[in-house]
Amino acid sequence: MKKDTPLRTVIIDDDELSRMILERHIKATPSLELVQVFSSSVEGLAWLLKNDGVDLLFLDVEMPEMTGMELLQTLPIKPVTILITSHKDFALQAFELQVTDYLLKPVDFTRFTQAVLNATKKMPAAAVSTPAASAPEELFVKVDNKIIKLNLNNVSFIEARGDYVVINTENKKHIVYTTMSAIDQKLPQDQFLRIHRSFIINLKRIELIEDDSVLMQDKYIPIGGSYQSKFYSRINKL
Repeated sequence: MKKDTPLRTVIIDDDELSRMILERHIKATPSLELVQVFSSSVEGLAWLLKNDGVDLLFLDVEMPEMTGMELLQTLPIKPVTILITSHKDFALQAFELQVTDYLLKPVDFTRFTQAVLNATKKMPAAAVSTPAASAPEELFVKVDNKIIKLNLNNVSFIEARGDYVVINTENKKHIVYTTMSAIDQKLPQDQFLRIHRSFIINLKRIELIEDDSVLMQDKYIPIGGSYQSKFYSRINKL
């Protein structure tokens, strides 16, 4: 893990209040980046099985469909994990599963910070995944409680909207609750480029460039001033 790279963090907790507290703590911690939040252990497991690169997992122990312990036992590759629980009785089992720490609800910020520091010390030296031999052609995203597969060649551009992004494909828009930086890390860098704090585009789908804007699907997308040099160096022009 590079020193200045935030830890990609996921929450799986069916307790709404607990999720809210954890989200607030994570947003107040610069070393963490929240990439996904799940209220269902089954949905969280499905996402984790499809997505690598998660550095830190906050996992509720007591969940109805599948307990946190059962989820960890199912995962072939386990991220560094901090358990969230209402009881101290899970401590022994947690350490048998090599869990880094556990926090009692409601999670206190000071104790939360200590757990994050403990987790950071246990991060593998190469926590940043190495580039794949070939660029991915698809991406699995959670939309309306379903995990759908997107063909990246059909994606024109991605737009940030508050706490979610809109993925614009040839004939449909998908709303995904994630951050621009999180989705940018999942995209092939030779095909997609961030040209504005709110826009990532598929370079192969640019229709024209005019007045420091690109036209895509009848929409003019601005090229931010700090992104222009990199953008113009990437396109093949006479």
